[in-house]
Amino acid sequence: MKVIYIITKIIAYPGAFLKGFFEHLACRILKIEVTDQNYLAPDWHCGHVKHEVVNSAGKAFLLTLLPYLAQRALGWIFFLASFAPLLLFGMRGSQDSYFFFLYVAALFFGLSLLCNAFPQWEHAKRQWQLFYGKAKEDIKPAGGLARIILAPCNAWFVAGAWLEKHGIPTILAFGAAIVGLALR
Repeated sequence: MKVIYIITKIIAYPGAFLKGFFEHLACRILKIEVTDQNYLAPDWHCGHVKHEVVNSAGKAFLLTLLPYLAQRALGWIFFLASFAPLLLFGMRGSQDSYFFFLYVAALFFGLSLLCNAFPQWEHAKRQWQLFYGKAKEDIKPAGGLARIILAPCNAWFVAGAWLEKHGIPTILAFGAAIVGLALR
């Protein structure tokens, strides 16, 4: 699965790079020390930054939420701006080739952002452990109300991280875009 993960990150490299950037920015905001800033490392850290272990449930949640929201917001802007002319209005390459290729590039950029929005699998597991695992000396667990209110978000992040670990969002999104462009 590691090979598929790296291949899908290379296919969607703008999203992987910006995901690492947004994660680095979230670490700076939350005052979490970053140990390696190589956003496009050819290993399981592709699209992520290496940082110190987070032992607070609140920081762990924000470390997954902030990059996710930034990726989703930018991804939807680019995707919707290109989806309408290309797939809804049927713009073809022969009509206005400059704008056609501009919209295809925006579609690629938007999809790559949307496909890389979920946290890294290890981050999602750590966040789940901090919220629902047993309390330890060095861990600040979440309170009961936070556990209940944030349960859907935590489950969403774990499920999305598992799917992204296996490359499923990238394969499905780019496959659907290629089929949609071919059939329009």
